[in-house]
Amino acid sequence: MDNISFALNELVSCLASTPPLDLKGMGLLREQPHLISGTARIPRPQLVEAVTEIVAYTGRCAAAARSLANLTPVPLLSVSLGEFGL
Repeated sequence: MDNISFALNELVSCLASTPPLDLKGMGLLREQPHLISGTARIPRPQLVEAVTEIVAYTGRCAAAARSLANLTPVPLLSVSLGEFGL
């Protein structure tokens, strides 16, 4: 396998280029910022769908975080990380 080399700024750039997830609830808040004050009237089915999506997304993020926390370290023998002197 060829030696792979990347820098921290390349990793940051890669992660920053990931497009944000467009959740329905966040779209509603962008369109109607007064939702937070409780003065907006949104059809109940639309609100239920948006809240359900956010709750499900939060659950998926928590599950992913738990999975990542339990990963066994894998030695990357062919990767060079200049920031860490490796």
